[in-house]
Amino acid sequence: MKWRFIDLDKVDNVLATTIFDVIMRARSKDTADNTILFWRPSKPAIYIGYHQLAYEDIHVDICREKGIPIIRRILGGGTGYSDKNQIIYNIIFREDNPKVPHGPRNVYKFILGGVVKALYTLGINDVSIDEKRFGVYANGKKISGSGQLTSKGVVNSGGSLLIDFDFKAMSELLKDPVKNLREGIDKPEDGMTCLRKEVKGITIDEAKKALRKGFEEILSKSYDGTLSEYESELAEKLRNKYIEEEWIFRADIRKEKRKEKKR
Repeated sequence: MKWRFIDLDKVDNVLATTIFDVIMRARSKDTADNTILFWRPSKPAIYIGYHQLAYEDIHVDICREKGIPIIRRILGGGTGYSDKNQIIYNIIFREDNPKVPHGPRNVYKFILGGVVKALYTLGINDVSIDEKRFGVYANGKKISGSGQLTSKGVVNSGGSLLIDFDFKAMSELLKDPVKNLREGIDKPEDGMTCLRKEVKGITIDEAKKALRKGFEEILSKSYDGTLSEYESELAEKLRNKYIEEEWIFRADIRKEKRKEKKR
C-alpha cells in the first residue's frame, strides 16, 4: 500500500488545517494515497480541538490584541500554542489499512510509536507514551501531543514534535497552560521539554528526517509527493470556513444556545 510523503515546511496557519482536511476528502474518494504530512506554522497561532471551548481555554482578548489567530481544527485533542519551532504531522489513511490496528486508542498508540522511534534515533533513551492523554514523554517531560479524527472511512492522526518552545507565550495566551500535562505540574516548564533541550545542536532537518524514518518503520516506505491540483484548489476554497467566527467559536456558541433553551 503506497504512502505519500509531503513536507510543506512553513505554511500559512489557516491553510495548513484546510490542507489536511482536503487530503482526508481525497483519500475517501481514492483520489490520493495514504499520506504522511509535515508542516510548520509560518506564524504563532493557537490551535484548538474540534470539541474544545475557546473562551474556556484561551485568553481570547489577549490573542486579538497581539494578532494571534485562533484556529479550530477538525481533529479532536486539546488546545495548544504553535509556531515555526514545531513539526506538526498528520498521518492520513484508510481505516481498513491492514498495518494499523482499529479503534482510536489503538491508533493513537500505534502512530505515537513512530514518534517514539524517532526520539530513539535522535539518541533519547528515556521515552514513553502517556496512554491517558496520548502524548510522548522524553526524559519524563512531554515533547509531543496528539489529536485524531475518523470520517468517511479515513483516519487522521495528528500531533506535534517540539523542536523549541515559547513557554512565555503559551502561559500568556492559555488560561490553564498545564491542563494537558500530568497531574501535579504547576508550570509548563516543569512538565514539558523540547528537542533543543534534549539533543545538543539538533536542527529542524535532522528532526524531520528522524520523524519520517520513525513513521516509515511502523507504516512502510513513503515516496516524495505533492498536493494534487484538486487538493490545492479545495484547500484555498475552504479558507473562508476556517476564519469565520461561527467555526472558530462553534463549541462556545452551541453551549450558549443550550443554556438559552434551559431558561
